[in-house]
Amino acid sequence: MDSKKILILFIAFIAIQPIIDVLTTASIFMVETSLTVGVLLRTAYMALALVFLLWMARTSKNSRIFTVYLIGLALLIGINIVSNLQIKDPYYLFQELKFFNKAIYFHIVLFGFLVVYRQLKDKNYNIASQTTKYLWISGLFIGIIFIIAQLTGTSLSNYSHTKVGFTGWFYAGNEVGAIMAIVLPIMALYAIEKTDSWKKSWSWIPFILLSIGMLALGTKVGYGGIIIVLLSVLFGSLIMLLMKKRSATIKINLLISTFLTVVLIAITPVTPVFGNMFAHIDSLGINFGDAVERPGDEVLVEGDEGFEEQQQEEEDSGITSAQVQNLVFSSRETYAQFMKEDFQNSPILQQLFGMGFAGNYEIPEPGKSPTMIEMDFHDWFYSFGWITFLYMMFPFIWFTGKFLIHFVVNIKTHFTYFYILYGVAFLLGIGIAYTAGHVLTAPAVSIYVAAILAMLTVNEDLLKSK
Repeated sequence: MDSKKILILFIAFIAIQPIIDVLTTASIFMVETSLTVGVLLRTAYMALALVFLLWMARTSKNSRIFTVYLIGLALLIGINIVSNLQIKDPYYLFQELKFFNKAIYFHIVLFGFLVVYRQLKDKNYNIASQTTKYLWISGLFIGIIFIIAQLTGTSLSNYSHTKVGFTGWFYAGNEVGAIMAIVLPIMALYAIEKTDSWKKSWSWIPFILLSIGMLALGTKVGYGGIIIVLLSVLFGSLIMLLMKKRSATIKINLLISTFLTVVLIAITPVTPVFGNMFAHIDSLGINFGDAVERPGDEVLVEGDEGFEEQQQEEEDSGITSAQVQNLVFSSRETYAQFMKEDFQNSPILQQLFGMGFAGNYEIPEPGKSPTMIEMDFHDWFYSFGWITFLYMMFPFIWFTGKFLIHFVVNIKTHFTYFYILYGVAFLLGIGIAYTAGHVLTAPAVSIYVAAILAMLTVNEDLLKSK
């Protein structure tokens, strides 16, 4: 097998992610162990990416830079571990190391993708079309698995109480929801590129299958992802027509996206997410009439900053700001506030290098374990502290910023379906990471974000051959 095929296999790993996730579900129920198929295969993949970076460091300046960065990150995490061993009591080393492994997965895989894509592009390989193909295959697998699970009545439930939702044969509902939202724009892109006449409108069927699965989840992420993608295609098509890019492809896909948007709006009242939102509103005691005081809401007294605004808000709508936050963040904002107070009261060493997994946790009650906020950037900050957080954010901001500047400068030529939908996929990933989590701290999801960012960077020659 030549070197080019090995490099292609590194990217093709994206396509089989849903298969790995289904095998992970099976291993959880059959073996009942934390060392699942997903953990083993993704850890092996990360290890291969590290070995590849070290091997390429002999001849590649990029690889040497990335390797030095990762050594620095390892040293900072080492400081975190040593300091928290002295400060935290109890200190669950296995839980801490497990979290660190998940958190740095994004960086290692991102650097691996960057070097692999650079090597493939230098060999005149079409990295954009192949990445689209592998992401499309991944999305198709997920859509088919959801449909089969629903038809056979074997789908796992996404909720345990009043809400309704299903996760197919996938164990982690939050993670598969994030993956579906990230992949859906690429499913739309693939359909658009194939649909240049009405006879080929069937190309949208895989997109519809995945969308049905996202609606079955019953989550805001699932529903919101569909509407964002459809509106992106709709308004993107209109803008391209205004820019006088009058092709049959644009006109056909404008009509298809408009039709699907109308259908989605029409069926919204019978979707699981619609009922779940009302169940959530009811649980918060929101009655859209008189203001309802609920335990846990922050109560401001006269003289406090923001008191008058809160009073006016409650008089006008009967809904407190705390209730609105709970609707959006599903109680994550409460954990974030607790973690913020914990962080502010922690020693300076923890503020600089982080409190580690789940902050300064106490001995949990039987059957319970320390938990994260589940908002990735918050979890990064409180777990790693000011210095390591900024260090971890640097490559993310650097490559994202370079691409955004490049896109804006070349917007006349780059305002196409390809850049619109890949941009939406990336932004959905980051938006979900901020609001619902389980993206940058979940290897099953972060690999998608890493692949998209790396491909766009190299495809636009923003990482030179060195």
